[in-house]
Parts: sequence; structure tokens; C-alpha cells
Amino acid sequence: MSGRRVQHLVVRGKSFQVRLYVPVDLQSVLDRRELRWSVRTREPSVAKSRALNASLAFHRLCDKLRLMKKLSVDDAREIARAFYQKLADSYQTPEPVHPADQDWLDHTQEQIVEEMVLDLGREISNQVYSAPVVTTARTVAGEAGYDFPSEGTEAFRAICQGIARAQVEHARYTLFRQQDLLKPYETQDELFRGGAKAASSSVLNVAEVIQGGLSLGEAIEKYVAAHASGPNAWKPKTGEEKERTFKMVQALLGANRPIKQIKTEHVRELRDFLQAVKAKAKLNESQPEKMLAKAEQDRLNPKTAAKYFGYVRALLRWLVAEGYLEAEPGATIKLATPKGGGKKAVRPFSTDELDQVFTSPLYAGFKSTNQRHLPGKMKRQDGIYWMLLLGLHTGMRSGELLQLAKSDIRLNEEIPYIDIRGDLDLKTEASVRQVPIHSNLFSYGLAGWLAARPKQAEERLFCEIKLGAAGHRTSAASKKLNGYLARIGVKKGRELVFHSFRHAFIDAARSSEVPDERIREIVGHKDTSITGGYGQGASLAALMKEMTKIEFGLAEATRTLLQGNALK
Repeated sequence: MSGRRVQHLVVRGKSFQVRLYVPVDLQSVLDRRELRWSVRTREPSVAKSRALNASLAFHRLCDKLRLMKKLSVDDAREIARAFYQKLADSYQTPEPVHPADQDWLDHTQEQIVEEMVLDLGREISNQVYSAPVVTTARTVAGEAGYDFPSEGTEAFRAICQGIARAQVEHARYTLFRQQDLLKPYETQDELFRGGAKAASSSVLNVAEVIQGGLSLGEAIEKYVAAHASGPNAWKPKTGEEKERTFKMVQALLGANRPIKQIKTEHVRELRDFLQAVKAKAKLNESQPEKMLAKAEQDRLNPKTAAKYFGYVRALLRWLVAEGYLEAEPGATIKLATPKGGGKKAVRPFSTDELDQVFTSPLYAGFKSTNQRHLPGKMKRQDGIYWMLLLGLHTGMRSGELLQLAKSDIRLNEEIPYIDIRGDLDLKTEASVRQVPIHSNLFSYGLAGWLAARPKQAEERLFCEIKLGAAGHRTSAASKKLNGYLARIGVKKGRELVFHSFRHAFIDAARSSEVPDERIREIVGHKDTSITGGYGQGASLAALMKEMTKIEFGLAEATRTLLQGNALK
């Protein structure tokens, strides 16, 4: 096999096997020293992926087993009390019935409760419990962080008896509440008299019970809250990306894990998981292993994986800085990325590709609303039509264009410009700027298009582009714009996207001998030179002077087509 060697994967003849050694402290629990099985493939890349998935799942199992505490009779008593309180708190008043049916309903419910109490009473008396009681006991004990005891032991009888008694008392409580919603209920079983709420709190907060201090879930909540507002607030899209990453972290390590129990091996596990995640994988908090790619080429881009791992490292460093941890676990663990980030960089459109875009059916005439990439006689100037033109002639980011209101296009000023305001959700401080409008856009009909915009465009110029996931316009716009470029045959890989128009603008400006410092001001790049921090920058008039120099290399036939489309 080529590439990095995958731990625990061994070759047996022409096939592959996973071989996992059971940690010494768990050998008695699992009753074996190693686990071994076939990955059922002869394909090296598939075998590597399956071995990694198996290793991650095994490590999570080991961690879960170590966290499980041995259940005592006292623990069973508190779990049963908390379980009853949870049942009582979840009571909901039933829908009213016709008065004629009320007596029959009351009689039926009393019979059901009596039968249930008798059945559970026999189980408690005989200490032989039905499958539903045992299953419930197992689930409740596991949720509280306890290992379920073996059948026949004192702890097994205690937890099953406690759950059965809780179900009996809840049945009585339900019957009582259906007769009287206001009168205080006095439990008949002394096990549930007083202290149940306190027991619930102590049982459900597993991290407090095990070690004390913050659980991982609580730590993440504090970290997110600290960056929800103020000078350190994350931008909305960045915040959502980080929170999604933290959900994966909790799925792998467990939200109830005390942060003081996070070790180097856990950070290494997170690193390996992020390296193996499928690109654009749907979040699966209950089964994170289903997010892993089946083949190496389907994995998350290494640069993106490194960014997500950086979010985890930043969380851990913050916990140290705030005094919740004494030292950063796994500080030496790195996520290396190949040069270039593992994929081709975004490149500008060539002049031939620009001609192909602006003479495509969207501009020359398309077949139908749902087949705009096919030639036809229909023409319509909507948001997509002008997003592409504005992207090339302004160098603006898609996120900037999509936040514009109609009033941000200042056509009637002495020097027409696009106002990118400071109250928008922008990438950097340098993104706040005024972009002079290139004369080409007037000849292509910008003024007529603005005049014909619907009323909704007063607030959102590109109102027909729906909001994407979590309210992001760019996600929905990217699918539309990049999808169209792919359908007309221009986009054949990841290196040509809408952002390529921004690259093409910068290339055209340089070819037209516009100074780099003026290009930076027009496109909103920060000037990192020594003199860049002085003054207010060039005037709008100076920027317009440079803008008029720029030639984009479109063929005469392309320009003629666009001019002919201009709305009067």
C-alpha cells in the first residue's frame, strides 16, 4: 500500500484484517486480549478507510467502558428516584372528552392502572422482571453513567425493583392528576417521598458525579457564550462552523466527559477523525462514524480539516487561559497539510472562458426557466444574470453583492459607485469601501435593470436568490452560480468558481497597469505595507480614474450582445 501506513491494518494473503489490542485495564471486561476481523475488501484505499473507522469506534467504546461506574444498591435507589421524578415532571393533561364518555374513560383507566400495578407487584415480589422492565433499567442506568450489573446480582435486583416501583408510583400519580390538577400528590411508596429532584440533578450530571468540574458540553457552552457578543464575537457563519465542529467533538468524546479527563490520545483521535471525514458530510451526532469517507479521495480537504482542528485547539487553549484546565492536552499533536492545501487553487477566468460565459444561453437566450443552460428564445435579466456581470466588473465577493440593498447602488452621484457599508457582515475591516462603477455596466443596462427591480429589492437587491442553510445567502447562491457555470461547460473542476471573477478583475486591473495599492482599495484587501496604516486612502475620484483604465478582454461580439440586451 502507498501513502501513510494505517495503524491496526494487517495484510493476510491478498486480503486485509483489522487487529486491535484490548487495553490491559479492559481485558477482564471484554474477556479477550485482542480483536481481529476481516475488512472484507482487497482494495487498499477502502481497507485503510475501514480500518480507521474501526479504530475510532473501538477507542470510543474503550472510553465509554472506562467512564462506566459499577452500580451499587445506593446508586440504584437514587437512579430510581430520579427516574420517577422525570416521569412525574413529564405528565401532560389529556385532551377533554365528552361528558357522556367521562365515566367510561375513568373506569377504563382505573382498570388499566390496577392491572399494571398487580403485574409489576408480582415481578417485585418474585424478583423476576419482564423484558420491558430490564430494558428500561439498562437504559436509565447507562444514561446515568453506570455499567449495567449482571443478572442475578444484588445490584441487578435493586435497579430493576427501583424502576418497577417507579412505574407503579407513576401510574398512581397519573390517575390522581386526571382527577385533580391542583392538589399536592403524596406518594404511596416511601422510596419516592422527598429529595427526588435533588437526586435527579445529581444523577443526570455525570461529570459532577465522576470527578467534579466542567463537562465537555458545559465547557463548550461557556466558550461559545464568551464569543457571542463584544469585541471577540465570531461572525455568524464562523460561529456556526465552529459550533458544528464542537458537536462532532462531543459526539466522539461524549458531552458528559469531564474536561480534566481529556488526554493526548483523545486529541489524536479527533485529529484522525477530521482527516477521515467525508467532504460535505451531514452531521450525525449519534453515529459519527457514518460521517467518514469510504475512499481517500472523498475526504474533507486537508486545509479544511486543519481549520476545524484549529477550532478544537483554540477551545482547549481558552480553557487553559480561563483556569478550567492546568495544561492543554495533546499540545504536540499536529495536523499536517500538503503544500497547496491538497487541491488546486481558485484561478481567474481566461478571456476565452469569459466570452463563453457571457455568450451562454443566460445572455443569448435560453430554452425555459428550468433549462437556462440550453439555447432558446427566452431572455430574462434576474439576479444571476447581473451577479456574474457585477462580479467581473467590480471584483466584489459574492457575500458582499448578496447583502446589497437597491439604495447601495449610487447611480445618480457625481461619481457613480457601490456603497459597501460597515453595518454589513463583511470579511475584514478593509471590506468597507466605495467601489466606482465601470462604464461597461452602464452600456450593458445597469440603470434599466435597477429601475425594473421588484419592490422586494429595496431591502435585498438580489431578492430572488433564496437564503441558504442557517440564513446564509452565499450557500444558495454558490449552488446556483457554480451550477450554471458547470452546465454550460466552463466549470470542470474546483479551480473555477464565482470567486474566479474576483481573480479575473484583479488580473485585468494589473494588465491595465492599475497600481497594486489602488487595486487593494477597490477590492477591499488590507494594505499591510508600512504606509498602509496612514491616511484615509485614495479618493473616490482617484479610484474611478483607475477603474476607467481596466479592459476585460471581452470579444467585440460578446460586448455587442450584452449591449443589445440592455433594458431601456
